[in-house]
Amino acid sequence: MMRRSIGVVLFTLFTLGVQAQAFVASTQIPETFDIRREFAEAIRAPLSQFERLPSQESESFVSGARTLVSTRSNPDHRYLLFVPEFEGEFPIWSAGTYIVRRRAQDGALDQIKIFLRSDPGFFVRVWPDGDSRSVLSVYLAGVQLHRAIPLPIPIESVADAPFAELVTLTEHQIDWNYVFPEVEVEQSRVVARMADRARSMLGTLPDAEDGAMDENGNLVFIESLVLQDQQPGFNCSGFAKWIIDGLHMGLYGSFLPIDPLKTKHLELRGHRWSEPTEDARDPYFGLDWTRNLATTMLSAAQGGGDVHPEAADVREVSYATYVEDVGFAVDRLPLVLYDLAINEPGHVYIASFSREFGSPPLNQHVHVAVFFPYIDERGNFFVEVMERNVETSLASVDRRYRDDHVHLVRVRANDAYMPPLIAN
Repeated sequence: MMRRSIGVVLFTLFTLGVQAQAFVASTQIPETFDIRREFAEAIRAPLSQFERLPSQESESFVSGARTLVSTRSNPDHRYLLFVPEFEGEFPIWSAGTYIVRRRAQDGALDQIKIFLRSDPGFFVRVWPDGDSRSVLSVYLAGVQLHRAIPLPIPIESVADAPFAELVTLTEHQIDWNYVFPEVEVEQSRVVARMADRARSMLGTLPDAEDGAMDENGNLVFIESLVLQDQQPGFNCSGFAKWIIDGLHMGLYGSFLPIDPLKTKHLELRGHRWSEPTEDARDPYFGLDWTRNLATTMLSAAQGGGDVHPEAADVREVSYATYVEDVGFAVDRLPLVLYDLAINEPGHVYIASFSREFGSPPLNQHVHVAVFFPYIDERGNFFVEVMERNVETSLASVDRRYRDDHVHLVRVRANDAYMPPLIAN
């Protein structure tokens, strides 16, 4: 194995340039290229030697990060892992982890995975592209952001290169400031506090079809406005209203009446196939309801003035395409929420899911949920997901709606939020 040298480390840092070094230092990715260079011979050694490498901890001269070096295997591949310490442990998804993969069949180095956050959804993958080049793909929140960006160095060089070198080589193809953004931490904290307060009350909320809370705090049926007298509760739409009621009461001293939230915006959405089904199936109920919730908050913030029904719509994000009155593809949703957490911090989002439904089949808004996206002071991205009185997750949403679309409206988070207590 190569013995680390302070002189080699300093020379490498000098040749990278001050700007790239400073940027990588700000990402909170622990730099470990000196440790990886110590194991350069092991990375290229015959598999019989590679597999016998004992697990060991080492400390980087560059970053001071303690790093666990170990091997793993499965029938198809052998792995060498460089895992920086995170909160006293060595989770495989720790920021700055390098996973060097070799094929069991012939020992070829065929992939390197590098974690960008202490989060399994943020990473890059590097593959060989011939003998002297490689390609890099970037994933944020589990969604591919960039695919096969060319690197003018072989994958073997990536294994022991500083991360700052990858940034320098791809700075014209990848906006690394988007990958590692500066964050409005206090606005994110407001969103997190709202989620915590809502979570604390979920166990008190009952469930019922067509259920919501009226302006007097009583649970009623949305369609008829009749008081629920047996097993009262919320459906998904009523739950979203309960979240917004807590904001409206905290800021303006009242809950929202239900009737205005049922207003149909026929002039703005629908088509010749949906129009005949408005009474029987109400295919745009979720879209109208969520828009009305969000624009009611906008109107109240402006002293009660008129607000266009689409004023709170999320329509433009960096790496996803909006479809009118349908929204974004659910398989891009984590990236959409990441973009919003960066560029519009301090908001809660009410979602309406659209899918083909019923007989005859018709694209219909079938479900409503609430998202609380934020980025903490360490740059870690979170989305708290609540729907129909329970906390779920983006993974759960993806399993149920991956082939569908989701429409989002924004509502400004505020520390005045207090979850309402139900009256009946």
